[in-house]
Amino acid sequence: MTFTETMRFSEALAPFAQSRTLQNGLRVSYVDSAPTSDAAAMLLVHGLQDEADTWRHVFVPLARSYRVVALDLPGFGRSDKPRRRYDLPFFAETVLALLDSLHIERAHLVGSSLGAMICEYIADQFPIRAHSLTLIDGTLVIHKPPPTPPGAILRMLFADYFDRKFFAALRNAPNDAYASLRPYYADLDALPAADRDFLFQRVNERVWDERQRMAALSTRGALTSFLLRNTHRLRTAAARLTVPTTVIWGALDAILAPVNGSARAALQPGARLVEIAEAGHLPHQERPQRVLDVLTELGA
Repeated sequence: MTFTETMRFSEALAPFAQSRTLQNGLRVSYVDSAPTSDAAAMLLVHGLQDEADTWRHVFVPLARSYRVVALDLPGFGRSDKPRRRYDLPFFAETVLALLDSLHIERAHLVGSSLGAMICEYIADQFPIRAHSLTLIDGTLVIHKPPPTPPGAILRMLFADYFDRKFFAALRNAPNDAYASLRPYYADLDALPAADRDFLFQRVNERVWDERQRMAALSTRGALTSFLLRNTHRLRTAAARLTVPTTVIWGALDAILAPVNGSARAALQPGARLVEIAEAGHLPHQERPQRVLDVLTELGA
């Protein structure tokens, strides 16, 4: 079986697919439910090694209430993947440049994992751009980090070497590439067959994309450094944030423990916590209706 790095939009998102070159020179791929609508805008931002298709189950239903925009972050999916440092300011600059180009002054910011961190950063640095903030299994304020695997220090020192070996192994074993998704779901095998087929194709497209691998490697390094250097400041910023905030967390998240969600919600006065049963790190894929119920309420 042969895979390439070419990614097609999922069936649900394909009718809305667009791309444009932003002021920073990057060509960004995105979906926009209603370019001429005056409805309140909702921006959906995916996580690391993911793309706009992560929102495939919620995009169209949300479009009944909002103008919904979901992008492929630079370095991922179908957007440009320059060789550079991928840090939070760069991602935030690109997200805001896209909103500017679409003449969207404010939006409901919704992020998954890394996307949640980017949205939280924007809400802190540019609160005027956010109607609300929704963090899905991700936050800049880490209460309990993921377990440290054996040899973690060595792997950090030689990150590119180990990453290349890992991807090389997956490129020769499509079923192993698919199995690498298991920690992100409460029960990968319980997903509908169409979802499992889509994810099998998509994860194998990802592992063949060398530019995306390098972008993800850069992102991990820059994010780790940023979080370590700004721990106290980020906690203080979250406690002072006035943007209405909802924290959604999968009760069975094995990537970032649910205690991170409850701790983040408790830190910010007025923040709301919604824990979703039988969901892992990507509840909008495993329990989309529950996530839709929460997001639809934002515009009530």
